[in-house]
Amino acid sequence: MTVPEPWKKEYLEEKFLKPDPWNYFSSPYEQQKYHRQIDAIVDRYPNPRKILEIGSAEGAHTMLLAKRFPNARITALEISSLAMKRAMENISAFADRIELINADLLDFESLLEDFSYDICIWSESIYYLGARLPVIGIYDLMGKIMGKLQPGGLLVMANSIELPADIPESAVTKRPIIDSYYSLFSSLATPALKSIYAEEKMGRIYEYQIWVFQR
Repeated sequence: MTVPEPWKKEYLEEKFLKPDPWNYFSSPYEQQKYHRQIDAIVDRYPNPRKILEIGSAEGAHTMLLAKRFPNARITALEISSLAMKRAMENISAFADRIELINADLLDFESLLEDFSYDICIWSESIYYLGARLPVIGIYDLMGKIMGKLQPGGLLVMANSIELPADIPESAVTKRPIIDSYYSLFSSLATPALKSIYAEEKMGRIYEYQIWVFQR
């Protein structure tokens, strides 16, 4: 049996055979991470009208965004069809202002309107794209995503650092790799926040960083 590579769609579909495989809905660690990103938006852009979320999974963060920003329309992009199916159920109360799109960002990016969004949330999924693209490709994609924002718009990210070796994503969350992403984004937009956290989740300590860049 072939084991799916951890940055391919097949791997994510396998992960989502189990509902909420990373405990996004139930983990205080994950919920705190979401609320910190939302607080970072509120502090700098309190009333966004259009939000793009890249890698929305089953909609845990999407729902919090919809609740906190009742005037915003949200476009949520997710590669896993299983995750998207559950997200449709989870966000049903906000279906009138959340558009769910089941697609690979690499295939769909060109269909997203330029200079259109006030906020882009791109959390914990750049690892997979970074593993699929050469450096020049990931830099080009970063530039295209920044181009989806209106002038003054914000890109908000949370990224784990040095995940434990027994987690498949460990290889794509090495500190030098994540640091390079920060440097690349800093050359495309103005850094507005870089916060570092080390907190417990299910008996282990994990480090992550929250970044905000302004176009």
